[in-house]
Amino acid sequence: MTEKNKQVVTDWIEKKLHGQGNPMDDLDPSVVFCIPGSNTNPIFGKFTGIEEVERFFGLLIGKLSQKNITQTIKVVNCLAEGKQVVALVEEVFSSEEPNLPEPHISQGAWLFELNDESKITSLYCYDNTEVTSKALA
Repeated sequence: MTEKNKQVVTDWIEKKLHGQGNPMDDLDPSVVFCIPGSNTNPIFGKFTGIEEVERFFGLLIGKLSQKNITQTIKVVNCLAEGKQVVALVEEVFSSEEPNLPEPHISQGAWLFELNDESKITSLYCYDNTEVTSKALA
């Protein structure tokens, strides 16, 4: 189960978040995303349930395209115990904006919890929210 959960999380980050399949397929209906950061920015905060998480993705995609920013996320390492998986990720932001240095790389840790069907029930990002806030402000 632990190895399967690690694979689910790695695939979700590296494939589904980059357009290979629908990331919503791997979420439990009662999923909670907690993305800490600037409280003045609508893409940071707590998103509860499929509809809220869909709204979060919509806001994120809109923000990235509005700022001409591309974001890639790579899993550097993955640790799992039971239904919890910690993915150590590297985010790379590239931009056509002159005020954002090229490329901007930051590391973070994302904590996932999965249910018995290996569906994601929660995601909490412990990361470079200062960097992400600047990139997406």
